Amino acid sequence: MVFTEKLNSTFSTLKLLAFLLTLSPFITACSNSSKTTVIKLSPKDQYLVNNPSKEVQSKVNALMPKAIKWYGDVAQSLSHKGRELTQAEKKQAKQLGVKNPDSVRVVILDKFPEPNKNEVNNSHAEGARAMGNIIMLKPHLKDNSTVLCHELVHIAQKDRLGLKGFLKQLALELKVLGYSKSSLENEAYALQQPIL
Repeated sequence: MVFTEKLNSTFSTLKLLAFLLTLSPFITACSNSSKTTVIKLSPKDQYLVNNPSKEVQSKVNALMPKAIKWYGDVAQSLSHKGRELTQAEKKQAKQLGVKNPDSVRVVILDKFPEPNKNEVNNSHAEGARAMGNIIMLKPHLKDNSTVLCHELVHIAQKDRLGLKGFLKQLALELKVLGYSKSSLENEAYALQQPIL
């Protein structure tokens, strides 16, 4: 899927981030097979991500402060809801690189938050999302350990890269390369099978 909408306002910029953040769960929810195809970035693709056009770089840089605030607000609002990881899930999270598995919460929601406070995502296609140390799951995926592991990998990536670094890399990879070539997504697919 390629996203080519021109961004002319702050709201559409926030919508881009919401779109970028929701791509991962959409695909994850649809592909829970045990076979994982990891696509390595070609030197050309790596160059494109590391050296995006001035237009893309400008849009992503303008997006970051508001995106980080929205992301943090959502994570904070859900931080005392949901359940803790089980002991086995905490062990898995630690093996995947999550720095503080005790702080991860799994929240079951029918609708996921969107940047516009009057809007929620009721798409059945998006089944899961990680924001901060919160993993949001739709009810039909609440017991799906593969999807949970995929989202734990995204939390580990956020821990490794820092929130700003993670969001910026995700935005650049998805904007420049598309979902199927994103190294962050490919890493999550490669590690999403539970090893408990």
